[in-house]
Amino acid sequence: MSEAEVLRDTTAPVPPAAPTPRIDRKRRLSPIWLLPIVAALVGLYLAWITFSEKGPTITISFQTADGLEAGKTLIKHKEVVFGTVKTIALTEALSHVEVTAEMTREAAPHLRAGTRFWVVRPRLSASGGLTGFSTIVSGSYIELDPGQGAEERSFTGLEDPPVVRAGVPGTSYLLKAERIGSVGAGSPVYFRGVQVGEITGYDSSDLEAGVTIHAFVRAPYDRYVHDGTRFWNAAGISLTTGPQGFKLELESLAAVLAGGVAFAPPATARIGEPAKTDTVFTLYKDATSSQDADYTIRLPYLVYFDGSVGGLAPGAPVEWHGIKIGQVTDVRLQYDVAAGLARIPVTIEVEPQRIELVGADPNFGSGANVAALVRRGLRAQLKTGNLLTGAMVVTFDMDPDAPPAELGTGDRYPVIPSVPGQLDSAMRSINGILDKVSALPLDRLIEQANATLKSFESLAAAPEITDSLRSLSGALSSTQQLLGQANTDLGPVMQKLPPLLTTAQQAVQRLSGTLGSINQGYGADSTFKRDLTRLMSQVDDTLRSVRVLTDYLEQHPEALIRGKTQGLN
Repeated sequence: MSEAEVLRDTTAPVPPAAPTPRIDRKRRLSPIWLLPIVAALVGLYLAWITFSEKGPTITISFQTADGLEAGKTLIKHKEVVFGTVKTIALTEALSHVEVTAEMTREAAPHLRAGTRFWVVRPRLSASGGLTGFSTIVSGSYIELDPGQGAEERSFTGLEDPPVVRAGVPGTSYLLKAERIGSVGAGSPVYFRGVQVGEITGYDSSDLEAGVTIHAFVRAPYDRYVHDGTRFWNAAGISLTTGPQGFKLELESLAAVLAGGVAFAPPATARIGEPAKTDTVFTLYKDATSSQDADYTIRLPYLVYFDGSVGGLAPGAPVEWHGIKIGQVTDVRLQYDVAAGLARIPVTIEVEPQRIELVGADPNFGSGANVAALVRRGLRAQLKTGNLLTGAMVVTFDMDPDAPPAELGTGDRYPVIPSVPGQLDSAMRSINGILDKVSALPLDRLIEQANATLKSFESLAAAPEITDSLRSLSGALSSTQQLLGQANTDLGPVMQKLPPLLTTAQQAVQRLSGTLGSINQGYGADSTFKRDLTRLMSQVDDTLRSVRVLTDYLEQHPEALIRGKTQGLN
């Protein structure tokens, strides 16, 4: 029913009035909002945690990005994660790469000047062997070594791991050397054969003045390093010869492969405080050179040699009675154009601390001592020091028969007289003999010898010589037959010889008595006496021979059958 109809129907009943609504103006939070609120709170908490634990952002410069990945490569210290690489970018000059890394809050106190970073990857070296082997599976990472300086946020990474990590107790020293040789970063440092440190690197900024090598000796071994300690290059193998034969020396196999340095304090330097950090020492080329450094006084002299000095080189020893007293420092050649002569000036250094003088000025190097020794026959000479290598040495010898000489005055150093060496003397003797041989008329002698040989050949081929040799051969055959017959027939005769010899001996004695009487009657100088004396001597020799034959037959009766087997004595 429409509104108009309701108005026309006034008789229709009136409906009751609608209730008035009550409006509650108090708002209530729907439980559905709890979920986003909790999520927001969790997010805020996580953001606060992340922000509170987030460390500083740093940049590290490397030569290459080999093994690095943004978002994956970690930065560690002793296997504890200190950060993550976020970005890797090349510099504008394309000379290196810059790595941006976000560090943890725990890493912030360690990001100081001196902090070192390097990439840990598999490496093989002679000194350290194989390192970083585990990164083949896990991947490369950046190792952090804390520093001790002021806070820093920009660093330059190392291409190779440092030899000594931070916090290792010990002392660093500087070694001055003319050349580095086989010594390098990581080479071991030895004391009495025990590895006590490493070479951390070297400075080549001023190569004209030499090389500065940085050596680190760990505690407590650094207390053995004093101001007078000697360091030497222990790399390589040393083969020397001496009275005991060949001697092979090497510090260790590692030193041979990777080089090495050894040190030892002299007895005079073992008292006092240890050397301080960055104390400068000299690095000697070998142990012998370090021992020679104890002799601090070196006096230069000059020696002139006229003959060959092959095998003599700088560093060769100068000896006196087989004991080293110095070394050769220079060998040159001088040629006098006017005289047309060549000579070799050899500069030597004598270490007077090796010589002990008794009954004179203890300073050997004083001019008076050396001049007196030269007047008494001190001379320098070249001798062979090693027959295998042909190395030569300069020796001092006292020659009382040497021509008078004085200590010379050269342009720079005093001059010690010299005498020809053993080789020169031998060559001069050989040359003299060869000169005498060459002066002989060898051609004429050879011609005479040939003529003599031809004469002998003609004489040997003559018929007379042939007939004579045949006759001699026949005579020898007849003699042999006669001796054989005598051996058969002499048996009965030998049995009768002893009585006959006795009777003959008695007759000789009586004859000697008679001769004595005749000597008294005729005088000692008569011809009759001399003839009789000669006759008696012959008879006596004959009887003596018969006696010997008889004695031999008595001892060897089988000789009558077999013949004579050995000579009669």
